[in-house]
This record gives sequence, C-alpha cells and structure tokens, in this order.
Amino acid sequence: MNSSYRIALVVHDLAHSGGVNTVARFLHDVIGQSDRFEADLISLAHGSDDRASVHLRDPATWTRGVQVQSETNDGISYEHVGAVGAEIEYCRYQPRSALTERLRSYDLVQIVAGTPAWAHVTRPLDIPVALQVATLAREERSWVLGGQWRPKALWRQAMVRLTDRLDHTALRHVDAAFVENQWMHDHLAAHMPPDDVIFAPPGVDTEQFVPGPPPTEGDHILSVGRFEDPRKNVTLLFEAYAALSDQVESVPPLVLAGRSAPPDAAWARAEALGIRDAVTFREDVSMDELVRLYCTAALYVVSSDEEGLGLTILEAMASGRPVVSTACGGPSTTVLDGETGRLVPVGDAEALADAMADVIGDPKRADAIGRRGRQRAEERFSTKATGHRFLKTYTQLLNTSRS
Repeated sequence: MNSSYRIALVVHDLAHSGGVNTVARFLHDVIGQSDRFEADLISLAHGSDDRASVHLRDPATWTRGVQVQSETNDGISYEHVGAVGAEIEYCRYQPRSALTERLRSYDLVQIVAGTPAWAHVTRPLDIPVALQVATLAREERSWVLGGQWRPKALWRQAMVRLTDRLDHTALRHVDAAFVENQWMHDHLAAHMPPDDVIFAPPGVDTEQFVPGPPPTEGDHILSVGRFEDPRKNVTLLFEAYAALSDQVESVPPLVLAGRSAPPDAAWARAEALGIRDAVTFREDVSMDELVRLYCTAALYVVSSDEEGLGLTILEAMASGRPVVSTACGGPSTTVLDGETGRLVPVGDAEALADAMADVIGDPKRADAIGRRGRQRAEERFSTKATGHRFLKTYTQLLNTSRS
C-alpha cells in the first residue's frame, strides 16, 4: 500500500475545547504514528460569530467571502474555514467551495463531530468519507426542546429539529461511521448498512494516566468536565454530594476540574445545601495536575444527563479509580456495573449518593473496582487498541475505492 495517503481530519472549531476536539487530537496522534498515513486538521465554523465566516448581519463580510485562516491551538497547526450565513446553524453544515477545494486534495476525509449533520460538508466529494460521531442533536440538546414559547427558544427548537433531520440524511454521504457506544451503534445501523457502523471509541493514554495510591487512600472525590454545559447536570452532583454527607461521616471534599465553572444557579444550590465550603473548582488545570487529581482521588463521579462516551471516565479507570456515573449513554459502554464502577438512573440524586456511599463504605471493594477498571482500560480502551480500529478501516476504505 502507498505509504503517503493523506487524510483530512475535519472538526468543528478547534479553537474551543471539548470532547470532539479531544477525539480529533487523538486521531491526529494515531495517524501521525502510522507509517501509512499522514493527516492535516481542518476546523469549521461552529458559532454565529465565527471569525472567518460571511455574516448576514454584517455587509462588510459579504464581499470578502468565506475566509481560510491558519491558526494554532495547543501547539497544533490547522486551517480554519468559515461558512456563509454562520448565524444560521443549517448553513454551517453546508459545503462551500473554499472547503471543497481543500478536501479534494486528500485521499480520505475523516469527520469528527458531535452529531452526524456535519458530514453534509462532504457532499460534493468522490473520495472515501469516514464519520466519527458521539450522539444525535436531539439527544445532545434535548433540554432545548422544552415547553418554552419565547421567540429565541422557539428558534433554537426549530434548529434542533432541522439538525435532527440533517443527522440522518448526512449518513448517505459517509462510507463508514465510527461510534462510541452501543445505543448509537444500534441507531445508525438502522439507518445505514450495519457493516458500515463500527464501534471504535477514542482511546486513553494508559502510560500517562496511571494508578497512584489505592482509592481508599484518596483525599477527594473528583469530577472533570465543562460544568457550564447543562448536560453535565452539576446541580445533581451537588445534591448527591449533600445526600452523601448526610449518610457517611468524614466525606472527602468534592473537587471539580475543567475549562468552565458551574453556573451561578448551581453554586447557589450548593450554598443552600450547606456544602459550598466542601466544593472546590479548579479551572483549566495542566495535564500534570489533572493526572495527579485522578490518581489521588477516592472516587470519580459523573452526573451527566447525556454523554457520547465519557472520555474522563476512561481516564479515571486508567488511573485505577472506581467510577460512579449516571447511565447516560456512553458510560454504559465503558463502565461494567458492579465490576469497574456503578451506574445509576439519570437525574436520580439519591441513587447517585447511595452508589457513592456503597463504594466509599467498602474499602476492599473500592480498591478491587479500581484495579478492574485499570485492566479494562488497558485491554479495551488504550490508545493502541482503539487506534488500530480506525487505521484498519481507513485501509479498507482506500482499497475499496481503488478496486
């Protein structure tokens, strides 16, 4: 096989953090370590105020057209491509000549996205297209579809419903879809050839995230994420922690680490519950500090309403920590209930507190869960194990396209 096949890794706005960008960087590393492929990152407009886009409300951008800007983030260089009419979500999913020209110079395109709709940007292409996708728009933004009737809320609801349709029509334009959890696999397999849907979660670096002291010697309970995101449901975490404090004596403090803090309303709830002084938020910690927080934790907790996979869970498991999580999609794939952690119903603070108390209250079991989690992370979710599935599929797609 040719040793220099070029892959375009296309992801929405690399200037912003999040799980999608973590996956893109994982694939960039996996491809870069291969002797058969090389990859370039291409970033797409993701918001209404995108810096490289044509804006309907700004005539000054009409004549300049879609811009392509060379940018760097976290030491990685990439091109960022704007859209026409970035204020309208539908427009950000559409092909544009500046992007299509670039993609045609590659042998394969790998879309990395939160939802499938982004694959529409590849419609004009006649080269293999792979999609790595976490969830569906209607699941990711289910909170938008509530009963609000204000004009802005109605507009958002319309965009979610439109994007839900695009999520499914986009599947016509992909040759392989990589998914992170079983429910997404089953859903996509009902809308495209089942053999084209591949379970291939991104991997965790099991040489970077390693066990420290036993969980029973941990000095805090840890949760990592973008806590401003409503899907993370940090208020539920606060309620569960308060209930845990009522059940167990000498509960370790709760440490939150991430790029964005809980909203003011969540902090107000923590104050009302009487736990505010026991909760610490650490913003944008270094990788070394994050590794330390994992390996010195007594317990790792996820309170989300929806997760495509939950990469932080894999990091915690690789660090030998027992995990307690809501069964919110992805965690049901990574956590074996009762073996590598505990899974509880979404939105149930008492169940979350009970599971936390169950783990903390049984030191031998907590340590055993941590050891089994580490073993599962090494065997099923290490960078080497998961990266191989992507590279194998790329080889198959390229061989088929040239046969």
